[in-house]
Amino acid sequence: MDQETGSRKPSKRVEQKERTRRNLRAAALDLFAVKGYGPTTVDDITTAVGASRATFYLHYDGKARIVAEVYEDVVLTETFEYYRRLDALLAQANGDLRAWLDDALGFFERHRDLLKFADEAAAADSDHAELQTAQVLDRCAACMPTYLGRWSGTERELARLRLELLILQLSHFALLWVDGHWHVKRELALDVLLDLWSGALRAGAGGSAPFD
Repeated sequence: MDQETGSRKPSKRVEQKERTRRNLRAAALDLFAVKGYGPTTVDDITTAVGASRATFYLHYDGKARIVAEVYEDVVLTETFEYYRRLDALLAQANGDLRAWLDDALGFFERHRDLLKFADEAAAADSDHAELQTAQVLDRCAACMPTYLGRWSGTERELARLRLELLILQLSHFALLWVDGHWHVKRELALDVLLDLWSGALRAGAGGSAPFD
């Protein structure tokens, strides 16, 4: 027992179990990056860490579960924080939407591989709701109650639709841009995104939304 906190320390068995889980997760992500999500098998993952298939299934019900876990822990945690920041930003008199969009592009640059794995896992296994686009869009919109609170009734539903379309557009655009589909410099890409987001976020608000 920890004398300072009064809490019990985890047993060696629990620590070993958690270490094995972390090793399986790390090995899977490394293999997905090298071989691709689809070609990587459970046997590949277990071989990489010297574990058995039985051990793998003690921790995960399949490789999609690993992606879903990391997606929830890393990608969605950061994503929701971004949209909470945007909600606060749009309440400011001179919110810098361009800087927020620039940060968002950086997010896609950092998590490029994991976002690809998530798309593949979602297509291959529909059981993981956290990877499904519809649920992610709803959860992002839920992070912006102040912005959506400007409207009521049908107008609020329309504002939510515009917002979710913007989020969807940004996600697809950013992944393609990061992959080099458009050979457009970052500053020009931000010019276009800012134009689209500024207009759509102001729509239905009489052009009075407090940001540039």
